[in-house]
Amino acid sequence: MKFFLHFRYFLVGAALLLLSSCSGSWSKDDENFVQTYTEVLIAREQFPNDTAKANARVRAIIQQHGFSEVVFRQRFNDLTSKPEKLRQMLDSARNRARRIGEEETEKERKAKEKEQKENNQKETDKARQDSAAKTIAPDRGKEMR
Repeated sequence: MKFFLHFRYFLVGAALLLLSSCSGSWSKDDENFVQTYTEVLIAREQFPNDTAKANARVRAIIQQHGFSEVVFRQRFNDLTSKPEKLRQMLDSARNRARRIGEEETEKERKAKEKEQKENNQKETDKARQDSAAKTIAPDRGKEMR
């Protein structure tokens, strides 16, 4: 079991090294394209059943990164003449999108756990207050007589 844990760390390290070496040979324009495409993938996942919202978000992302739709598509088409580079760039974008999705899922899980703990604490505090009020109330009743 220990071997698999260490092997997994080795694979993650090797993958990160590979990704960093691939992206290091890219120009700023290439990196901008990859980042844009990453955000496009995420937007598509956020609105899987609403094409209109997804398309609007994709257009906004493309514009935020300094592209027009035509230029972005042309850039993609130009990259098809370099299939290995395109594959590396798209793989990088998919990996980034997946990693971001995993991070968001983890944040949501932690937020739910925190909310649950807070709710449990509130219930515990309320139960203590109710319990304290019940034990005090009979004594007060005796004093009033």
